[in-house]
Amino acid sequence: MADGHYDAIVIGTSQGGRFLPLELAKAGQRVALVERGPLGGVCVNTGCTPTKTMVASARLAYQARRGAEYGVHVGPVSVDLAAVRERKRAMVAGARQNYASRLTQDGLDLIEGEAHFTGPKAVEIALTGGGTRQISAPVIVIDTGTRPKPPAIAGAGDVRVLDSTSIMELDELPEHLIILGGGYIGLEFARCSAGSAARSPSSRGVRVC
Repeated sequence: MADGHYDAIVIGTSQGGRFLPLELAKAGQRVALVERGPLGGVCVNTGCTPTKTMVASARLAYQARRGAEYGVHVGPVSVDLAAVRERKRAMVAGARQNYASRLTQDGLDLIEGEAHFTGPKAVEIALTGGGTRQISAPVIVIDTGTRPKPPAIAGAGDVRVLDSTSIMELDELPEHLIILGGGYIGLEFARCSAGSAARSPSSRGVRVC
């Protein structure tokens, strides 16, 4: 589609943006879907899909170590975190590709680039491949997801601080891990780390604060 007017513009492909433009296009509307990063947003790339993949590996390690309790002897269990990370990356890539394959819906125009408003119902897009596009629509939906915010803690800049994205790129298990915050994300990583750690339950190097 050329530059111009749409029935709806959806900026971002996070949780809502993954499905809304598809449904609008199926309903016969002309829709522009704008994404500046990897398709799928937080859930596919740095949220649900990768974390659940890593939790599955941690749970399997935990269950394997408990095998003797069920009369199953499997020998020493170790975790290759680099291999876990590669499996996670493959699962994310597969989910992203699966979503991309659904964007061939008639009436849906995927535009790769970063959008900013130039008016109440108009946006300009700095295209990933260079250049710009100006488009407009009576309905514009912002669905850009979230990103980790660095903690405002004195001294945090002097040590290595991981967030919910960077912790999934480690290639070896840390000997010690302190998780600040007991929200669902912190608890999920604590569970994943504890399940993967090659220590007894009483001495896993994970502390949730």
